Parts: sequence; C-alpha cells; structure tokens
Amino acid sequence: MDELALGRLGAPHGIDGRIKLVSFSGETDHLLSLTEATLKGGGRTLRVSIESVVPNGAGVLLAIAGYDSPETVRSLSGMELWAPRDKAAPLEDDQYYYADLVGCALVSGDRIVATVIAVCDSGGGDLLEAQKPDGVSSYVPFRKEFVGRVDIAARRIELVAPWILE
Repeated sequence: MDELALGRLGAPHGIDGRIKLVSFSGETDHLLSLTEATLKGGGRTLRVSIESVVPNGAGVLLAIAGYDSPETVRSLSGMELWAPRDKAAPLEDDQYYYADLVGCALVSGDRIVATVIAVCDSGGGDLLEAQKPDGVSSYVPFRKEFVGRVDIAARRIELVAPWILE
C-alpha cells in the first residue's frame, strides 16, 4: 500500500481517550475523513481504526478504536500517522511530497552527481540530503538557486549549482 506520513500524535486530550495530531502539511481538512491509518514509531507499527476526527486549533483530535482513556492512548504519543496517498493534503504546482523526492537522482547536465536519501525540514526551508557516488553526504537547499526542474516521474532533479556538493 502506498502510504505517506501525514502527522505526529501528541498528547492525550480530555478524559475519553482522544489524542492530538499535528499535521505535517499544516493543513487539516484532508484528515477529517480518515477512518483507518497505520501508526509507526518506537519500533512499532500498528494498524488502527479511527472512530472520529475533529478540528482542534491548528491540529485535530483523534478517537482511535480500543483507546478509550488518557492512560491507554498515551502509549501512542510520538508515533507518526501514515495513510494512503489519496488522504494526504493536495499538492499545488511546484509542491512535492518528501517521499517522492527521496530516491531521485540529482543531475548536472547528463551526469548523475548524487541521489536524494532524505529531506529535512529546517528553519530556512527544506534541505535535500544528497549522497554522492563515493558515499559522502551533503545538504542541498531545495530552492531555485540550487535546484531546477523536478521530474518525479523520471526520478530526476536538476542541480543548477553542482558546486554545492563539493
């Protein structure tokens, strides 16, 4: 199943076992229709049924089947919520899911200079962690000064400033 990480579970909320979820995209409308999800974290993977999702400030509150008290749902705090791609926040032009960038080749001209092995969210914007053929990793700011055309279908990202990997 093609799933994406949509958010991280926070603290329990109230006395009925609800738990806060912070959306990775910052949007929450796409989360309101969730009925099932996979929770991952701490070496565990759990498939859960979601009984309800209600807006709560910048996030949402989830009621998860089988977790009906603050004590039981607390064991899920810190886990990531994964769901099918069609439940993720819709993308606008020139937006990409991190999962789609990982594994793309960074190319300069016709030459593959590195492979994206991770995407990091930093205070100054997203960073592509790029591994060169010699195994050395570097970070490339995911900004137009460094990155040109992104072709997810071809799994290629144009590197317009190859010197950044030196």
